[in-house]
Amino acid sequence: MKRMACLAAGLFVLSIGLGLFGQAELEVFPVGTTTMVYRITSEEMSEPQTLELIVTAYGDGRYTLKMLTEQTGTEDELATGFGFIFGSARVSSGAGHDVSYTSLEALMDQRNRLQEGQDYLLPDGGLFKDIVGATIASVWCLEGTFESPDEPDARMTVAFALSHPVYISPRIRAEELREGEWVETFALELIEYTFVEGGG
Repeated sequence: MKRMACLAAGLFVLSIGLGLFGQAELEVFPVGTTTMVYRITSEEMSEPQTLELIVTAYGDGRYTLKMLTEQTGTEDELATGFGFIFGSARVSSGAGHDVSYTSLEALMDQRNRLQEGQDYLLPDGGLFKDIVGATIASVWCLEGTFESPDEPDARMTVAFALSHPVYISPRIRAEELREGEWVETFALELIEYTFVEGGG
């Protein structure tokens, strides 16, 4: 029963936050079924979580979005809502460390203009830097590091999908500076991407 309650709560919280980290509007998904499988880890979880998103586009303005998330852990781990929360403009880990990505919204909309090796100053004074090309689960991306002057002891790596529509960024990794070393506190990565043509 505890697992079912956590699953329902986790899906609700996840569903309200997907829009901002979303890389593509539903209308850009081709007619057919696109399946995206993500692996999620957090320092509060003893085992990774799996998130599967399936977008079916029918070609007539209708879509079906399916989400399945799975987590194995102790009662306490499951009670934390799977160890992460997507908010309207934040990724929060169960340890209470939040990383805001509000200033990345403009880059998401202009991701086709990003260039490898360039740094981008963001409206809030943050910096998106160290941009490199990367293939993540067959999706070509540009990936960089976001640093905010408001949180000098935190940074976030974000990948922007360029070759295929994805519903969530292919890679999000939050890190915290502890005793002079960067420690990963949260990671979400696309591990599988498939597309089956047809009306669903």
